[in-house]
Amino acid sequence: MELNNPAVHAGDFGRTTAGGRVRGFSPQNVRLIGVAIDFSLFVIAIVAVAWWMGQEPSDLYRVAQIFIGALLMALFAAACSLARLHEPRALARMPVSAHFLKAVACFGAPPALTMLVCAPFVGHGDPNVDRLAGWLGYSAVAAAAIAVVSRTVLFGGLAGASKRLVAAQRVAVVGSGETAGRLIRWLEVTEPRLVEVIGIFDDRSRERLVDRNLAPLVRGNTADLIELYKSAPFDKIVIALPHSAEDRLLHLLRKLRQLPVDIALAPDLIGFRSANQGQSEIAGLKLYKLTDRPIRESQRLVKGAIDRLLSGLALMFLSPLLLLVVLAIKLDSRGPILFRQPRQGLGDSLFQVYKFRTMRADLGDTRGRQQTQRGDPRVTRIGGWLRRSSIDELPQLLNVLRGEMSLVGPRPHTPHMLIGDKQIFDLVDEYSFRHRVKPGITGLAQVNGFRGAIDTPEHLRARIDFDLYYIDHWSLWLDIKIMVRTAVICFKGVNAY
Repeated sequence: MELNNPAVHAGDFGRTTAGGRVRGFSPQNVRLIGVAIDFSLFVIAIVAVAWWMGQEPSDLYRVAQIFIGALLMALFAAACSLARLHEPRALARMPVSAHFLKAVACFGAPPALTMLVCAPFVGHGDPNVDRLAGWLGYSAVAAAAIAVVSRTVLFGGLAGASKRLVAAQRVAVVGSGETAGRLIRWLEVTEPRLVEVIGIFDDRSRERLVDRNLAPLVRGNTADLIELYKSAPFDKIVIALPHSAEDRLLHLLRKLRQLPVDIALAPDLIGFRSANQGQSEIAGLKLYKLTDRPIRESQRLVKGAIDRLLSGLALMFLSPLLLLVVLAIKLDSRGPILFRQPRQGLGDSLFQVYKFRTMRADLGDTRGRQQTQRGDPRVTRIGGWLRRSSIDELPQLLNVLRGEMSLVGPRPHTPHMLIGDKQIFDLVDEYSFRHRVKPGITGLAQVNGFRGAIDTPEHLRARIDFDLYYIDHWSLWLDIKIMVRTAVICFKGVNAY
């Protein structure tokens, strides 16, 4: 098991090391890619047979063929799900012969079984039934043949690549006692290739470790773990502590929930010998799920693709307006066109946010400690109009294209912003939870009246409540509603100065 490879970046599709070598696809994407390829091959098989038969069917036959074709696709999807054909662990552990048989059955069974239903009606003078039965029979053979060819390519011609197809799930273990020791040994025995422990993290000193054999694997405390995520993202945190340590568990959960990863509690010592009803799993071991990644990987891919598509289109269509704004800023005051400022993003990492400059260059506050107030003397003439219309935020479309932001999400704040004389993260315990998703150009708080400066702790608390509600109830439909409401609010210029 790899324990000392921190320089690994977990991408959306392949995993790459610091040297750029692709390590394989994440388990979720292996499943998505497998489903997409096999479903396409199955559809090609039944459509190709219908084209090959080349007969002029009646309208009734066409209707029946479309209906049965849809049924076949549904049966194929159900068969693959029941057989767990696209489970990443199956690719890594199942014998090749067993996987071949499963694939042939999933591809060939739907048309074959449907043909058997038609068989009693064949030869009774209805050409439509005879033709449908023939189409189903040939489709069963063609689909099974395609399954054999596709698996031969996967396990034969791509044998070397298929072994590296599934990237190891990168897991951080919190705790270094006897429970952690048993967890590490379990993973070493059951899934040495599919699970990579990136290290053990514990807030206690090494002198207090219960399991001394784990001392060489300890890479720091939980603060080090949070910092590690910024440079080398991982997939899961497993807390390996006694379940009786309730206060410590709750403290760790509050601290670690800012990271956009799954967090689970390892079974207590007896859990390694008896089954439990945990909802999470790693290497076949049932875990107690504490918190989920708010947006699953497949959802993140869809959201990210939509973000980049819409951002690219917006930049293209708004380019005349953007050029006019650039000219107006240049004529209005001296200084750069764009204003860059560090903001907190996914997993509490920092990135440079882009905005059109709306303040005098000599009075700009790159640290963001002083919020903009109504009638702020630092704001230029053109800057006031840009801020009221939110046009100054449009350069953040570049942040979306770079993958640092989303169109919709909690608004990113500067790490040094103050309310009164206190840092904002000191005023609300759950503040860091908002960093479990990418920040957005607009968000649920903004379309509910919380736009502009944050004046009081109560104002901050209300914003955070909306942000957390968005994270817990995210959907594409919610994103669409927020974007539509944002367009209306920006047109009215509410609470922007």
